[in-house]
Amino acid sequence: MTLHALDVLGAALRATREYRPRGLGQWLWVSAVALFVGGTGIGVPTGGGTPGGTGGELPPTEGQGLGGGLPGEVLGAILLVVAVVVVLWLLVVVLGALLEAPFLAWLRDGEVATWATARDHLAQGLGLAVFRIALKGLGLALLVGILVATVGTAGQPLEYLLATAQYAVLLAVVGIPLGVVASFTTAFVVPTMLLEDTGVVGGWRRFWGTLTDAPKQFAVYAVAVIVLAAVGGIAVVLAALVALIVPGLVVGGLLGLVAAVAVRPLAGIVVAATVAAAAFTAVALACSALLQVFLRYYALFVLARVDDDLDFLPERRQAVGAGLPSDAGDSGPADVDADVDDTPGADPAPDDPRGGPANTARRRNATR
Repeated sequence: MTLHALDVLGAALRATREYRPRGLGQWLWVSAVALFVGGTGIGVPTGGGTPGGTGGELPPTEGQGLGGGLPGEVLGAILLVVAVVVVLWLLVVVLGALLEAPFLAWLRDGEVATWATARDHLAQGLGLAVFRIALKGLGLALLVGILVATVGTAGQPLEYLLATAQYAVLLAVVGIPLGVVASFTTAFVVPTMLLEDTGVVGGWRRFWGTLTDAPKQFAVYAVAVIVLAAVGGIAVVLAALVALIVPGLVVGGLLGLVAAVAVRPLAGIVVAATVAAAAFTAVALACSALLQVFLRYYALFVLARVDDDLDFLPERRQAVGAGLPSDAGDSGPADVDADVDDTPGADPAPDDPRGGPANTARRRNATR
């Protein structure tokens, strides 16, 4: 059986290289958008080792419960900070959901039309934001439920941390499925929503048939994207460190020396630190954006190979050689009778509703 998640790796790399941002304006736009849109990597929850001893009991602690010994003013300030953080996180989630459509449109045709595209898909973006918030809330509720059932409501902060480490495996069992749902929503359901002009539930309903028809393909993708995201993250850090050491410290040190001699030593330190931090940040953002672009192209090519009715960017897919199983490819015409593929979505039968005139027109409009 052909493993599409492995076949399209080279095509995703070629697409990233060929359709990378052009010009300072696009680099800034893609780098900024990549900070907000959802990632396609699957987070694997991990925890520390089990506390010392047999692991059956948490070490006893003295004192009152969480926040019980804090003055009212301090506790109020903490709650205010938490509320501000929550509000900011909600705003980031909503903004990221609204930017999904502009980002995918840029991947498809290279045009930046942020506000127009976001406005056209406003309802879908807000629905996606609600779904992501609900998914995070479910994960948080499960985590709190496990910790409260273990420690109670009057535990010390150290007790909750120890319980988190002790039940790391259980938390992973709960967290990994939620991570897969979040990742697959971003990688596969969002482009399905745009193609089918539907909401998150409708997108999942449409994608679910594809997922259940080819579970091995998406299982291989899930493993591959974990490895690719981890390796890519390491590469981003290494590139940023190189930028910090070579242009950052060398150029920053020279400029800092000039500033120290011309002004004062403190000015030299500030200049050197600023240049080094700017070099590190610029390279980290640019490399993170490229990693996000690669992972998105990779997911879109896998989705198209498994179900050609969900081909979001056919022109660019064909240009980089990420052909569908039913495509003739570069080697010439294919023998339809000899090249039968049982992949869902490939070579639909005449009575298949996915290959009907209405669906063909919808896909043609979606790729404009």
